[in-house]
Amino acid sequence: MGNIQLKLNGWDKSITFSASHILPGHEKCGRLHGHNYAIHVRISGKQSGSGLVYDFLPIKEKLRNITGRLDHKVLLASKMEGLDVEEDEVKIEMKDKRYVFPKEDTLVLDLEQITTEQLAMHLLDKVIEELDFPEKIHTVEIGVDESRGQGAWAKRDLK
Repeated sequence: MGNIQLKLNGWDKSITFSASHILPGHEKCGRLHGHNYAIHVRISGKQSGSGLVYDFLPIKEKLRNITGRLDHKVLLASKMEGLDVEEDEVKIEMKDKRYVFPKEDTLVLDLEQITTEQLAMHLLDKVIEELDFPEKIHTVEIGVDESRGQGAWAKRDLK
């Protein structure tokens, strides 16, 4: 049997989250702003004897779990210049701006910047790390849209 590709559309399956971020140095996106994001997945592999490539349920559960952690948070990159994470709050000092957020409202991710491209790579790493894909799965791809029709995809070959 040949390879088959499974696809999940985050918009259609309610695998979405709302979050805000800042892109320091960007003319427009250097201001605090937010998006309604959707996460998509494509999994390529061979069918098992039962005809399945991979069960949709665990991947939907994992993606919803991930979106739950991101939802209604201020997403910040750990490598962001001027970032100061304290016991109860998170501060950002940039050239002419200073932000202070309650720590519980933020999520600091180990990234250079919070871009759609870096979110796609980060989420791909999380999905591969947290799901045990069988050997028959060859490729996993994660797409992140920051609005309908505008996003980035990350792909990893597992073999």
